[in-house]
Amino acid sequence: MLPAAGLGGLLAAGLLGTMVLAPSQQEEAPQDQRFGLLTSLPIYRAPQGSVADALSAQETDRHWLRDAIERGNSLEPIDLLDPASLQAVDTLLLIQPRALTPAENVALDDWVRAGGQVLLVADPMLTSEPGFALGDPRNPQAIAVTGPIQARWGLTLQPAEQSGTDGDGAERKVRIGDEDLPVVLGGRFALQPPAGGEPADCALSHEGLLAVCSIGAGRAVVLADATLFERFDKPSDGAAAFWALLGMMRDAPHG
Repeated sequence: MLPAAGLGGLLAAGLLGTMVLAPSQQEEAPQDQRFGLLTSLPIYRAPQGSVADALSAQETDRHWLRDAIERGNSLEPIDLLDPASLQAVDTLLLIQPRALTPAENVALDDWVRAGGQVLLVADPMLTSEPGFALGDPRNPQAIAVTGPIQARWGLTLQPAEQSGTDGDGAERKVRIGDEDLPVVLGGRFALQPPAGGEPADCALSHEGLLAVCSIGAGRAVVLADATLFERFDKPSDGAAAFWALLGMMRDAPHG
């Protein structure tokens, strides 16, 4: 276990402490943690095509991830990554985000190295149908654009056709602890020397679909498939699979 450093380290240790369970047990959701969310997927709010759509959306169920997190924690959408917004969260969820600016990549890297925790979902190609016409900015980010921060942490992402993943588009189940994670195509991470000169220690699992990293005093779980989060309707095992992913942070390699 890496030593905690300052407030960020104490917060990270608190979340990890609530999630360390015997291998045969399911991961349990933490309580009273502050989650931040930056995503292009319609998880916190869905873009609407008209006023009528917006009014209708008020009566529909929320995305299952919001319910899973907000049952005992807070979840705040983040539009800009900077020291102020990152200081207000314990765990950051970067789920198929838009391209980050150079300043945002620096702020994110600094925050993680100071003890922050992040789940980064970087799908090389989404498989769900876009809700708007091709090229409409309201659509999710179809192709992962998180290469700069991945390179900073010593990772490069290969798309499905280059990763040896079954290319028929059929859903497969990947076992994460005691839970099944749905995957359609997906990508594969490979290790490379970290860019920028700062060390990072990542371990790959599930044939490169997942990377678990120790980065300074912080930790990251990086997933090369967004199938679980593309689903708006609640999957039967969605919340359990999500918490199992976060539980992998305790398995980060020791620095």
